[in-house]
Parts: sequence; C-alpha cells; structure tokens
Amino acid sequence: MHFYSLCVQKLELLTSRSMRIDLSIPDELQSIFRWKPGQFIRFKFDIEGQSVEREYSICTAPYEGYLSFAVKKTPHAFVSKYIQENIKEGDQLLVSAPMGAFGIPSRPNEKRTIVAFASGSGIAPIMSICKDTLYHEPAVQLYLFYGNTNEEQTIFKDELINLNQEYPQNFFPHFFYSQQEVQDKLFHGRLDEHKVKLIINQILDWDEVDEALICGPKDMIVTLANAVYKHGIPKKNIHYELYEPVEKVFYDDKVKRSTVKEVKVTYTFKNTKQTMNWINNGSSLLRALLDSGVDAPYSCKGGICGACICTLKEGDVYVDENLVLTENDLKNGKILTCMAHPKSEKLIINLDQNTMK
Repeated sequence: MHFYSLCVQKLELLTSRSMRIDLSIPDELQSIFRWKPGQFIRFKFDIEGQSVEREYSICTAPYEGYLSFAVKKTPHAFVSKYIQENIKEGDQLLVSAPMGAFGIPSRPNEKRTIVAFASGSGIAPIMSICKDTLYHEPAVQLYLFYGNTNEEQTIFKDELINLNQEYPQNFFPHFFYSQQEVQDKLFHGRLDEHKVKLIINQILDWDEVDEALICGPKDMIVTLANAVYKHGIPKKNIHYELYEPVEKVFYDDKVKRSTVKEVKVTYTFKNTKQTMNWINNGSSLLRALLDSGVDAPYSCKGGICGACICTLKEGDVYVDENLVLTENDLKNGKILTCMAHPKSEKLIINLDQNTMK
C-alpha cells in the first residue's frame, strides 16, 4: 500500500477523550484524495521504532476540501494514545488513498428518507455522509439516532446540533445515553431492537424510510441490521460499517462451508506467476497466501476495505459477506482474498489486477 505525506492543519479537542485532526491536501495530491462520504484512510506511524498502521474514517464531506478524522483514546489503546499525545499542527503524517465502500449514492433530484444509527466513534463516517447528503439533497429527510455513554463523551454533538439548525426541515438528530439519566426514557439506554420499535412508533413514519446506515460495535450492527430488516427495509438498502469481521450479519443468511480439502493455487503477483498448495482448514485465501510467504495486499481482512481485491481467472470460490463487491464485480471475476473459500481444487488468480471496473 502506498502512503502519501499530508500536513496536520488543525487539532481540536472534541471531548476529554476524543480529538479531531484536520489534514490539508496539496494541489499535486488532489486527484489521489478524492473520497466518497463514508470512506476511510490508513495511517502509518513509527512508534518507538515500530511501524504501526491503523485505519480511521473520514468525517468531513468532500465539498469541504480537507480531510478530517477523529481519534478516541480508550484504555490500552496504543495508537490513539500516541496520536493524541504526540501529533502537533504542522506535522507530516503518512496516509493512504481513501478506501472502503460504506455509504450511499447521492440522489440530489430525489425525495427520500434515510435513517442512520451510530454509536461512539462510529459517528465519524456517518458524519461525512450526513453532511454530504444534506448539502446535495434539498428534499432529503435524514434521521440520526446516536448512542453514547453520556453527553460529555458525545463526539460531534455541537456540530450535529449546528447541522440541525442549518437544515431544520431535513435533519433530525436524536441522542441516546446509556449511563446518564434523561427526562425522556426513550433516550436512555443502548440502541437495540426495542429502541428501534420505539423509534418506529414514536418518531418517524417508518413506511417512508428508503435507506438505513449503521456504524458502531459489531454486536450493535448485527442487532440493528436485523431489527431494521425485520421491519421491512430490504437488505440491499441496509448499509453498515464493520470494524471487525463477523461470520454473518443477518440471522436468516446461510453460512457457506467449503468441503474442498486441498487446492492448487496459481497466482500472478508483481508480474510473476507462481504456484502454491492450499490445505483448506477453513481459513481464507488471503490467510493461505500470507502463510505461504506471499506479501499479498490487504488491509482490514474483513471484507470492508477492498484492498485485497483480485481477479479470479479460473476455478470457483465462495465469497463470504462483504461490503465491497457488487454483483457486477463478481460476474467480472473480482473476488476478495480475505473472504474467499474454495469450491474447486484448482484456482488461478491475478493479484496485480486489484481494481474494480
């Protein structure tokens, strides 16, 4: 993965544990750093002589012209602690090009209703999507349901309130606190299936909802995705950002299992063709490549970022649940090595052909 040097333009303390960092984009890198709302960037840090890489979601909208990300310091969080305690304005950070497929296409000429659920730092990509959608879609109705432990630790609360004041007919944020008493009991506790039922009954006309966005801890995502689906939103209209992989999101999906025991894999990488034997013990194609000493491209290992996309030339694989590949990509032979499991005893792949057409 290639990293570019971007300058820290501004630092802003959001809460006692959260910081926002703005990065300026020089003219010569404008074409590289064109992002879609909901995408993330990967950073490379040298910490105590150790090279460490981490992903952070972009929280600014493309029309704002600069990249911004939020870092929340948690107990035993090595990298976030380093960033908050050491990064200064004027520093140069090593940053990848934007990645990821979380988000929704912009529809400026349509009238639609969108619901977004976020928890904690999961607000970051949702923030980017909200700002961009409100900016481009004058007829949108966007409802945000945002959970935190308490008001003090609510990232971007002031900015969200300002957005509501700027777009009073379009944007409706609602804040939930799990460890703070509030007057209306609806807004006390975690976002879960019961809260979705209350939201449907008390806050909005659910029959008008077109799209749902979810970002936060994986258990919350699975719970809310199933609750939203249960109440009539099609799976294709439920978009979520997982920070760690799960076997499946929707309860009624069947998990595919591979019965192939050994696979001959011929791969092209850095313009060189080689062969390896893959003893299938349930691990992914990416894991098999890495175990064989292949420096195969990857980032998240969870079907989220798309860094491990390659082209399947021959053979067949299962591709587990992913947030990147479309049906058209799959028809054109694109697979994610991190989500691929064998259906045939022979595979031919090209790791150099790692872009979506």
